[in-house]
Amino acid sequence: MSNIKTKAIFYAYSNNALDHLAPYVFLCNQKKMECIVIYGEDFARHKVKPKSNIVKIFADQNINTYHVANFEKKGFLQTIYFYLWFFSQFIDKYDFIPNFFKFKIKGLCNRVYERIDLESIGKNIASKLLKNSDKALIFTDTWNINKKIQNNFLLYMKGKATIISTNHTPYHFFFQEDIKMTPALVDIKLLGNHWEETDDKSLVKSKVIIGSLRYSKKWLTILDQYSEKKIPDRNHKKNVLIIAHNETHTSDWKRMLELLCELVKREDVNLTILPHVRGMINMKPPMELKNAWDKTTTLDVAVRKADIVIFWVSSGIFEAVLRNKKVLYLSFLSKINGEFIWQKNAPSNIVIKNEIELFNELDNYDKNKVVDNNCFKEIIWPNGSDPWLNVSNLLDKI
Repeated sequence: MSNIKTKAIFYAYSNNALDHLAPYVFLCNQKKMECIVIYGEDFARHKVKPKSNIVKIFADQNINTYHVANFEKKGFLQTIYFYLWFFSQFIDKYDFIPNFFKFKIKGLCNRVYERIDLESIGKNIASKLLKNSDKALIFTDTWNINKKIQNNFLLYMKGKATIISTNHTPYHFFFQEDIKMTPALVDIKLLGNHWEETDDKSLVKSKVIIGSLRYSKKWLTILDQYSEKKIPDRNHKKNVLIIAHNETHTSDWKRMLELLCELVKREDVNLTILPHVRGMINMKPPMELKNAWDKTTTLDVAVRKADIVIFWVSSGIFEAVLRNKKVLYLSFLSKINGEFIWQKNAPSNIVIKNEIELFNELDNYDKNKVVDNNCFKEIIWPNGSDPWLNVSNLLDKI
């Protein structure tokens, strides 16, 4: 066995990034690497919290995790920010503290955050974590140069560690605009499928098609072991989940809300609506949708409870594919209808063109009927191969 001490460092700037990086963390830990997870920009700005099941997995595997506020404080504003951040985390644990006070502290914390030297924070984090390692692997889902902490963290790591990028989402629709050539910022780029390889214009020399590790069956089994919620026994109603998206990505916002209001009235349906974290999570829904609007349940748990999963943009649909749920795509609400890779081979009972077709599908739904989601599967499992095995073999080579 090699005596080289390898450290695997994971930079997640959002919960979606964390969802895609978490299985890589688990797999690297199995390979006996020292693993460190950094919760980046969205966590620092109080937009999201790490999901409880992933936090528990990391704790059980003795994986070190850091928020930006865990690192060295330099300068007056950084010191103020860090103490405010820790105070906001402390008071957030107690229900007796009024919410308006919690929001005020978080708001103040965010205002200070906007004024601190984010570039130096990124460099300081990288410098600290590179110590005491012979070799380092840096995993990030996408290198975003507009995110100052992440960008400067990775710039410092460039040439000192092997930087590996994964996907922020499965590559499942084509971009119609011209894609500019991007520089070789990362050392190894992990691709989801051959469509992504064809469309990828980056100058990265090493590109490997591995599929989507987040949607491997092995990771699904691990997540289910850490699920906090028990799935209730099925009843005579149809459990329908809407994976919603914000107004920017919805072709007709008013029509969408009217449709949801009609669905919630159906006596044969238990409706759950997951608002998108960007642009919807703080939105106040129409009164008719108040009880169906679920801001707390995680995507994997919501999909487990569902019989039918409906979407018009979200890549979260692949959670439903993995769990073999009935999938319905509302093409009439999608701004990118016709651009999805899987759409050409999708059965007619998946691509829904209007409200009448949707209601017909709901009327005729049979829980015992075999679900055909084959059009989606090649997107996340290229050539039918297991992403878990693909990544494991790649790590052994590295």
